[in-house]
Amino acid sequence: MSSDHSDMNQDPIASAGGFGLDDLDQLAQRAVDSVMKLVRRGTALAGGVLMLAILFGVGGFLLGLAALDGGIEKVWIAVGGAFALVAIGSVGIAILRLRSVRKGANTLVTEVRSLIGGDKQTKRTVIETVESTDASDGDGVVAVSKQFFSLKNEVGDRIGQFKSLGLALTAITSFPGLVALATVITFVFAGLSVLFLIALAL
Repeated sequence: MSSDHSDMNQDPIASAGGFGLDDLDQLAQRAVDSVMKLVRRGTALAGGVLMLAILFGVGGFLLGLAALDGGIEKVWIAVGGAFALVAIGSVGIAILRLRSVRKGANTLVTEVRSLIGGDKQTKRTVIETVESTDASDGDGVVAVSKQFFSLKNEVGDRIGQFKSLGLALTAITSFPGLVALATVITFVFAGLSVLFLIALAL
């Protein structure tokens, strides 16, 4: 009876993933492994977005210069050039941030171990993040990266105490917005490129 009662009162989060709340080293390593896996996938995706942003951003800008003239050409130089730089720059920032995470991989384990050793709630949040990330393995990189927002919120003001972890969480949580911005602008340039080609053909 007491055994059944004990099982019913057991924290389901504590036993999730085959490890308990006291297995800090294992938990820290699993958390960092999840981060590194997401970083690799994110870097590959951002690399593809960067190529498209350069192709359509620069190509569309040059086509605009060829198709437009007069005052509208000057406006295009300013506006089109600025948006092309924003598209390329935003995804470039995402890539640089992700690469900085890989450089601090060794320090990450130590910092996560120190973080989760501080309080039980943080340990639970880390476990939930790891488990939700593993469960979302087949989902897109952007969707998976959103799982880390709760961890960043949990760390809160303490993020300054953990330099590598802070960089990792910033890189991962800012990734969706930066890539989305670059993607939207790239699609706009792709559409404008078609219009410019039609104008040049007439």
